[in-house]
Amino acid sequence: MRRHAEDGGTTVVEVGQLRQGWRLGGVVFVTCFVGSLVAGAALARVSLYLPGASPSELREYYTDSRASVLVASALQLVAAVGLARFGAGLAARISPAHRRACRVGYGLAAASLAVSALLSVLMVILGADADDSIVRVFGRLILSTGGALHLAGLALLIWSVSRGAAGAGLGPRLPWRAGLVIAPLLAVSLGSIVLVPLTRLEPLWRLLAAVWICWVCAGGLIGAARPDQPATPPPAST
Repeated sequence: MRRHAEDGGTTVVEVGQLRQGWRLGGVVFVTCFVGSLVAGAALARVSLYLPGASPSELREYYTDSRASVLVASALQLVAAVGLARFGAGLAARISPAHRRACRVGYGLAAASLAVSALLSVLMVILGADADDSIVRVFGRLILSTGGALHLAGLALLIWSVSRGAAGAGLGPRLPWRAGLVIAPLLAVSLGSIVLVPLTRLEPLWRLLAAVWICWVCAGGLIGAARPDQPATPPPAST
């Protein structure tokens, strides 16, 4: 624990409590991502089914629904930061054998979501005057980074954390068992890069990932110390 003087007294700050900010990161990710979907749908002036949209439909959406795109993109950028914080906290609490995969997973998931949001902003700025070929490429990149690559990163994150936590005997066990089933399902999203109809399954994969993240934030890894640091000793009784 850490102590510091305040107003002539002594305040005790539990280091373990300070390290729980990673749970807030998971909550921020889920809340802001869902909020981006809700706000985007509420503010949009035209509807868009991205996988099958033509360049003219993409141009119309990104020029006529600027507020929708900008608000949704801002929320997704905040969600990406929350996901990075969540993943970093998990990586610090699992064994070194699975830590690298966890870092690659949350790094890919957070970075690809941020890239998708930034590309959407660029479409708002440049879409009206861009050639059809550029608009089409941007549409595919937004779909792939915010969908398949983002979900693939989440799959690696969930898989590595679930294996690491289960192997170390950390509780509760149910989220880790569920994670070993959820992660391969999310990895299927990579196929949508080639087989576009698979994007129809992405809402289900996102829901499963959100449920797992909320589950872990609510109770997973309680009491787990960082494997590279000694656990904080309990305060001496007086």
